[in-house]
Amino acid sequence: MSEFDELVEKYDYQTKLDIAAWVISKIDEHGQDPGSFRGLIYGLLGFGPDAYVPLYHAGGMNITNELDYEAIENIRKVIEEEKIDNHKLKRAVRACDEPGCYAPASCGWPSESEYRTTCYEHSKFGKHEE
Repeated sequence: MSEFDELVEKYDYQTKLDIAAWVISKIDEHGQDPGSFRGLIYGLLGFGPDAYVPLYHAGGMNITNELDYEAIENIRKVIEEEKIDNHKLKRAVRACDEPGCYAPASCGWPSESEYRTTCYEHSKFGKHEE
């Protein structure tokens, strides 16, 4: 049991659920408009400077350093602009794996050769079947 588990074991299920939902909603709000760790804990969570160290040790800085909802889309756009048609890279940024297509992948489906992740147009459901 971690020190964080011990902190909340005294609370009933509903209280833990309510607090978790509130924290997750604030983290999600932060992801919509990413900023600093201080912005999250002081602005969105409403804590004072005394909260910096315990929330840092709980992993808060990791969240703010990694949480950017637009990062993958921005990388996908650069791959498209530069016409980088690398299958593994396109899959990592959730782009259509069809050569020459960079649209966001919205369909996953098994083909004869491999599992495909494509845009609808290049899926087995779209107008271009394999």
